[in-house]
This record gives sequence, C-alpha cells and structure tokens, in this order.
Amino acid sequence: MDRKALLVPCGLVLGSSYVSTSIHASFALDRPLQTVAVVLLLAGLAAVAYEAYAQKNRRPSNASGRAYVAIPLAEGNGRPSSEEPWPLEVHPVRRGALARRAVAALLVALLFLLGARIALFWAVMREVECAGPTLIAFLPLVLALYHGFRDSDPSARPPPVWSAASPATSPATSCLDRFVNFFLHGQTRYILPSLLLAVSSFLTTLKTSALRSTYICPTVTSSAFVVPKLQFLGFVVDCIVVLVLYRLVDEGVVQSDSPPAESQDATTIHALIGYTFIASALVLAVAGIIVFWAMPEYREWMLTTPREYLLGLLRLSLMIPLMMLCFLVSARMYGVMGAVLITAFPSAYIGVLHALATGVSFSFPPKSTVSLSLCFTLLTMALALQLVADASDENRRPKLTVRLGRHQNIVAVAVLVIFSIGITVYRYEKPQFGHPISTLIGIAEVQHTRWASQAYQSKSLAEAVVHYQQRYTRDPPPHFDKWYEFATQRDSIVIDDFDNIEEDLAPFSSLSPADLRHRTAQVLANNEELGGIRVRNGKPDIYGQVADSERWMLEGTVNMIEKFAAFIPDMDLAFNLNDECRVAIPHKQFEQALTHRERYPEHTFADGTIDFRPDRASTWLETNNLPRSVSLFNNAREKPSFQTYGSVACSSETKSRRDRQWDKGAFCSTCSAPHSVGVFVANWTLAADPCHQPDIANLHGMHLSPAALDGTHELVPIFSQSRASGYADIRYPSPWNYMDKIKYEFGERYPDPNFAKKENSLFWRGTTSEGVSTAGSWKGMLRQRLVHLMNNETSRQPIFLPKGQKARDLEYVMEKPDKIKERLETEVDVRFIEPIAQCKASDCPDQKRELWFGNKINFNQHWRYRYLFDADGAGFSNRFIPFLQSNSVVFKTALFREWYEGRLTAWKHFVPVDIRLHDLFSSLAFFGGYSLKEGGDRMMQPKDRKAEAIARAGRVWTEKVLRKEDMEVYMFRLLLEWGRLTDDRRKDVGFRMDARGRKGKENG
Repeated sequence: MDRKALLVPCGLVLGSSYVSTSIHASFALDRPLQTVAVVLLLAGLAAVAYEAYAQKNRRPSNASGRAYVAIPLAEGNGRPSSEEPWPLEVHPVRRGALARRAVAALLVALLFLLGARIALFWAVMREVECAGPTLIAFLPLVLALYHGFRDSDPSARPPPVWSAASPATSPATSCLDRFVNFFLHGQTRYILPSLLLAVSSFLTTLKTSALRSTYICPTVTSSAFVVPKLQFLGFVVDCIVVLVLYRLVDEGVVQSDSPPAESQDATTIHALIGYTFIASALVLAVAGIIVFWAMPEYREWMLTTPREYLLGLLRLSLMIPLMMLCFLVSARMYGVMGAVLITAFPSAYIGVLHALATGVSFSFPPKSTVSLSLCFTLLTMALALQLVADASDENRRPKLTVRLGRHQNIVAVAVLVIFSIGITVYRYEKPQFGHPISTLIGIAEVQHTRWASQAYQSKSLAEAVVHYQQRYTRDPPPHFDKWYEFATQRDSIVIDDFDNIEEDLAPFSSLSPADLRHRTAQVLANNEELGGIRVRNGKPDIYGQVADSERWMLEGTVNMIEKFAAFIPDMDLAFNLNDECRVAIPHKQFEQALTHRERYPEHTFADGTIDFRPDRASTWLETNNLPRSVSLFNNAREKPSFQTYGSVACSSETKSRRDRQWDKGAFCSTCSAPHSVGVFVANWTLAADPCHQPDIANLHGMHLSPAALDGTHELVPIFSQSRASGYADIRYPSPWNYMDKIKYEFGERYPDPNFAKKENSLFWRGTTSEGVSTAGSWKGMLRQRLVHLMNNETSRQPIFLPKGQKARDLEYVMEKPDKIKERLETEVDVRFIEPIAQCKASDCPDQKRELWFGNKINFNQHWRYRYLFDADGAGFSNRFIPFLQSNSVVFKTALFREWYEGRLTAWKHFVPVDIRLHDLFSSLAFFGGYSLKEGGDRMMQPKDRKAEAIARAGRVWTEKVLRKEDMEVYMFRLLLEWGRLTDDRRKDVGFRMDARGRKGKENG
C-alpha cells in the first residue's frame, strides 16, 4: 500500500471535523426525521456501491505457494522487530467469525435498533430545550472495552523481550510489565486512550453546556424529567447499535491477502449493512406517507421545503456517506478500533478548541480556562498514548509502508504537550477590574451629548437649509420653511437629525412616483387590514373600510395631521392596523433598491423654490375604480417567521442566513457578543439586528408564532407604528401615545415619590399577548421567559460579582436564580395577569400551571417601584414613554424600534436588557446591591445615585423630545418627504434660499 492510502484517513479526519463544527448550526436538523431518512438512504447506497466496486476490482489471491517473509531486524534496544513473518499460503483462522444465521440475526436486530434510536432521537429533538449533556463521548470507550475483552486470551500475549531476558524479575517489575502489556499492547491497548478521550470530551461538554438559554423547559409537562431519561436510553441503544455494527464491520474487514471465500463473505456483510440502512430509510418514508394522508394539517409543512434546509441536508448527505466510505477503508487498514479513534479524536479536539476559543467578550461567557486546558491536556495524553501504543504494538501486522518512528512519535507528543500548555497560558481569563456598567454609563453620557449637539445645530431657517443639504445631499422639500416655523414654535430641540425618516424612505425612492401611488391604491383597494388616510386641500380624512375597534388609530393620526395639514400636498397613505410590521424585503432586492434610489441633481438659488404639483389630487388613483388584484401579502400567522420574514434582509453570508440555532436550550454567546460588553448591552441599535443573531428565531413571539403577520416581500409603502429590525415599514408616531391611551398620571391616591422613597423592587405586569402559542411556542416568547426566569426553578444563570475580598476585581459566576434572588437587595415582582390570551390546545393549561400570575393593578400603581421593566409584545410597548416620564428607572428589552430611535441613549435614559435576559440579574445587582444581608466575599454595594441619575435623565429628556409636539413635528417632516417622493417632479421640487437667507422665488 502506497502513501496515497493516507488520503483515506485524512478524509475521515476532515469529515469528522466538518460534521463536528457544523452540526450544531445545521438547518438539516429543523426536520430531523426527513434528514435521518435521507442520510441513511444515501449512506446505505454508498456502502452497497463501494462494496460492489471493491469486489469487482479486488485482486485474486496469490496461489503460487510462495510465502512472504519479513526479515526481523534488531531494533536499537535489543528488541526484535514488531513485524513478524506471515505466510501467504496459510491464512489465519478468524477467531469469533460469525455464522450466516448470526449475521442475519444481527442485521435484523440492527434494523429494529435503528428504528428505536430514531424514535428516541425524534422525541428528544421535540423537547431539545430540556436535554442535558450528551454521553456520546463514551461510545469509543464502550467499543474499546468490547474490543479488548472479546476473545481475549492473556496467556497468548507474549511478554516483553526485555522481561524474558532478565534472569530474575522482581514483583514490581512483573506488575509494571503486566500494566504495560495491558495498556500498550494487544487488543486492550485502546482502552486507556479511549477512557481519557471520553473523560476529556464529556468534561468539555459539561463546561460548555453550563450556561443555558432562558428558553423554558417546563416542569408541568414532565419534559424536564423525561427528556434526560430518554437521552440516557438513547445512549444505551447507541451502545448496542455500535457494538452490533462493530461486530458486523469487523467481520467484513478483509486484509489484502485474505482467501477468496472470506473476501466474498466480507463483501456480502458490508453490503447487507448498507441494505439495512436503506430499509430503515424506507420505513421512515412509509411512515411519512401515512402521516401525509392521515394528518392533513401537516401536508403544507411537509410539501414546503425551505432552501436553507435543502442546503443543510445536501451537505450532511454528502459528508456522512463519504465518512462511511472512508471509515470502511480505514477499518481495513487500521482495524475497526483504529478507524473509530481516527473519527473520534478530531471531533474531540474540535469540541475543546471551540470551547477554548469561545471567549469571549470581557470574560463572558464564564468558563474555567484551566479546566478546559486540563481537558485539552487529557485529550493530548490520549492521542499520545494511542500513537505510542500503535507504534510499540508487537503483534501488529504491517498495514502501511509509511510508519512513524519512535523518535517522531516522541517529537509529536512533545509538540502536543507544549501546545496544551500554551493554550492554557493564552486563554487564561483574568478577573475584570471595575464594572462594565460604570464604563457604559460614561460612554452613554458622551454619546448623548454628541447626538444632542448635532441634532440642534441650526439656529435659523438658513442654517437649517444648509445643514439639510449637507446631511442629505439634496434640497429640503417644499414648505420646509413652514415646517421649521412649526417646529420652532413648539420648542423642538431636534431640528437637523431626522435620519430615521431618511432610512425608512430610502428604498422607496427607487420606485417612480406613479408606482408608489399605484401600490398605495392597490393595497388599500384589497382591504387587507390596512386603513387609509386621504389628504385633500389641506384636510385629512379616513377612507376605506375600517373596523370600529381599529378606527380610533386612524382618528388619532388624523388629529395629529390636522395640525399642519394646510402645508402638506394632497396624498393617500396606507396605515397598518395590525401590531406586527409587514414589509420584509430580501437582501438583494433591498440592496438594489438602495443602489437605484433617486439621485437628486444640484440646484442653485436661481432655480428658485419649486412647489409640489398643484394637480396632485388627480394623480392618486381611486380605489373604488380599481379591480381587486392578487394580494401582495401572504398569511404568516401562527407559524415560524424568522427565516421567511425576520432575517430575509440579511446577506446570505451573515450568521442568521447561514446558521440555525436548532438547540433551543443552548446559549449562543457568539450571537450576543457583537453588541455586548460581557453580558451587558453596549450597542442598543445593533442589539435589534437579526443578522448576527440566529438564536432570536426562538426568543420572541414575532418570530415564533405571530398573531397577525400578513407579510410581503414587495416594496409596498406601509406606515406602521413600529418595526423590527430587518423590516421596511415606514415608522410614524403612535396614536397610542398621542391620544393618551396610556398616560403618565399621578396624584394623592397614586403618587410618584422621589426615587429614594420608592419600593426597592423590579416590577412588571402584563399579558401573554406577544404571539399565538401553538405547539409549545410559548416557551420561547420574551414575556413568558421573563416571568419564568424571575419566578421558577431554572438553570444556573450568570451574575457579575466581586471576586474574593477585592471589591474591584469582578468575575462571572453561575448561580441558581433562587439563590440570586435571595441575595439581591432588590425585590422582584414580575408576573402575568389573567386570563391567558392567544393560546391553543394544551398550551393554555400548560402556561397556567407553569407560569406565575398576579392581581391586575391600576396602571398608575407602577410609580411605587424603583425599577420598572418594559417588554414589547406583538408590537411596540405603549408603556415606555409613560415609564420614562416617572421617577423610576426603566429596564427595557425590545425587538421593535419606533420613530424616536436614536433620540434616547441606552444607559443614559434607560437600562437596556438583552432579549436573552442573561444580563438582568447582573444589572439588578449593580444598581440595587447584592448579598448585603448575608455578607461574604461577593458583597456588592448598591449604586443608588447612578440609578437615580438615569431615572432623572430619562424623565427630563423625555419631556424635551418625546412630547406630543415632537410627534407632530416628526409627522410633519415625514409627510413632506413622502409628498416629494410621490410627486412627478420630485427631482426638481424643493425649498431653496440664497446665501443671504432669502427664500427663492417660487416657480411652477
């Protein structure tokens, strides 16, 4: 066998490495049964095809009667060569060879075992959030023990030469010889490496799975108890399956000099294994057909195959059969156990190196680098022992002409040990000096000052025009002078920064004015839960069929527009009546829209101010005259929407389009790292970006099971009160706040005391209105996770605390939530109010039993508490502005962003909370204090002054930039810009002034 044979084990190493690195983020596991069926089918076909090819091309046995004799050469230590003579005419008897009936019995058992294992796998995957660490790392050890003691005959194992040559052997030496013989020679030489590999891999798994997601594993459904038991049962079945496969594959392993009859039997066995895999796949296919015909509710799901799933399935379907072929060839070259370890070591190294490399953002996630380095060292020792045992085995037949010598093995072992030590030193995480929140508060102060100064640079109309031209590279829209006068009369301190409007309207400028008008009329004519407002001759009116329960939203918007309607052109507007945003543009289409957006030519003062077309009313289509067309919207209600809508705006190279976080219970530290400093949110805007966060597909009702998502991938101008990042709805100020549907009020009965006099509690009350809970989707919804985390027994959570007696050295520790809440100085009162809303079937009683409920309160009762939590639901939270107006600190987590995005600064005006909620306890400990009553090393003093400063800053700034007057100013500016976009002369219209600040002469 030549050096090219090394390509086969290299292929096995590459395959194992690829599967180990990609399986945790593969879309293929979105549909585990279909994936298993396809992989089994292709793996079986590959095995059958390969064995047919191997039998056809196998060389005939040498029958000349000559024998090959390896000449023993003396080695440097006086021991004979490990290669022994092997006559070609005399073939060894295969000990323990299977009879045909035994082979048939094993194949039948394998078929049933595969079916049982697939059923267990499916059951665990359905409740994967309750799964614990896997025991798969112990499978090589199980095989090594079976391999070592099967047909074991200790008396047949020759003693070492140096022991036999000694005239008198001491008991200690004899014991050492037996130890060396057991662990480095013969069939038992794989046990110690496999043991170290198993311990290392399992410890790594324990370390990396310690931090769990806040996705709920409910106790009332017994999933928390049953799933780990199913996992263990699955491991037992795995052990039996691999032992059966080991026996069959080992029976089928044929050396190049085996007799023809044995070669034929071996080929048949390997082919039969392939046929068994094919039969298992066909059984799954038949079961799928039965489900398809018997359960119509699953047909659409079964027939709709996402592109991402097909790509993930294709990768696994190519890699696993290739690995199987490489394994069969490697088993013939190195033996079955050798091939098993070739497969296992890369996977183990990938696991421990990935754990060491996950580092981390400011020491988060918490991990013991020393412990992981110990795992790496154990793994290195296992590999070193395997190399030494493989090189020193005295009964080993030559498999390859290329073998590493003893000195090369020593060098390899030394390199691995040095690398382990280097990893330990390099990845050591020191405790943090100082608290990140203090740093973030300082940064927020600078950011706020910078934003406020640039938002109000203009002190005159002329300056406002210049700053507009510099900022947006075009002239302001017509009637900009009226807008400026309107804004200054209302004491607006935001004159120059309306980047949200620019961002929202930018893609729509790629469409012609006529197209924008037509699309507006089209969606309003179809009456698809949209309400219309028509402005004619300075008067706004509602038109179209609008339900009474939703009419108030349009009435509030009309009231807002009436304040400035005399100065905006005639137009039609389509308003979203649902809470959820609706327009999600795929990335390529969105980029094309931005590339082809309107480019405005430069105009001079001589061109004069050009007003909107006077006959604009005639350019808007009458919806009554339009035939009902094919709807632009698709029903995406009560089904996962992240891949179809929530992340379609992301590039195909981003994490959310490339990876799938199918393990809902696993915490994705790489998802939160880009916008975080440790556990704490450092970039509030980026925290809402879905493109680097595939895990949020399982962490909000909008993505899990939206109640009223009728979405479109077309560029349709829809005005919505809020939108999730990645959507293209046009944001406008919400009538909820403008009409005081929920209002900040206080009085003698419900006072709003100073911060220091409030109850030291985190308070939240709300309903289960985030999404429609079906098939257990409530377990990932934000509000349910919040209530569950604050009240139930959950997995250990990270908290940032002082280390030892040094108050300024801090580190992350993992503690049970109950223990954390006992030691927090701030009380936690976070509960739902009944009844449970928007749920189906068993999801309603399950939530009732699992979650905590409190009494309904008057809204103004919130002002009693120092800390108020704000979480959005199906759409934006209408409580946020009233909360900010109070003397309390607002803790806010949100998926949706509103018209005032950018005006408020996280850590200056409110405390941001990651949507995963893993930072909540650490923030509470910082502001409220920790372990003051119990004392101890991890005591943290409260930061009352910092908290009160945030409450005061939020209240003062809200009264400056989030008033009703600010909503009117924003809406006025938005509709002027929209008026320009829908004007047939939009390249020419504009407000212009000369250098002396005089308004240009009006033309046209």
